[in-house]
Amino acid sequence: MLASVARPGPAAAEIAAVGKPPPAFALPDETGEVYRLPELLGKPLILYFTHNMCHYCTQIIGFLKRAHEAHAGDGLTIITINVLADSDKLIRRYKDQFSLPFPMLAGKNVQLLRDYEVNYVPIVVFVGKDGLVRHIEHHYVLPEDFDREVQEIMGGSS
Repeated sequence: MLASVARPGPAAAEIAAVGKPPPAFALPDETGEVYRLPELLGKPLILYFTHNMCHYCTQIIGFLKRAHEAHAGDGLTIITINVLADSDKLIRRYKDQFSLPFPMLAGKNVQLLRDYEVNYVPIVVFVGKDGLVRHIEHHYVLPEDFDREVQEIMGGSS
């Protein structure tokens, strides 16, 4: 079982919003390695909130894999966050089922869910190289919209 990792410092009053830095977190993956958001900033970043029973999420996984293949060599980082996972079993099951080539973190964390206003999934947060949120997709996203947001955070035209 994964232990919940405490957030550094006092609880954030900030909510994820376009034009602002994303709220910080420190969350473990299925091996217990802790990923800290501040260490991921400075390059294009996609945060993908999901869980094991999400129908729409399978579509987003395809978009994420395509972006990963096209841009991983250009510095794109993709982090998936399983909002129901508080153990390594749920993460492993999801990663195995969909052959995810990028990290998945245990995101059953009340402060994280509040900071990113996760009331449902999928939610995709696009963060630019400057460490600011560029766009937040709630629920359904069209492939052309997803691709446009990826191009924007990669430094291309929007």
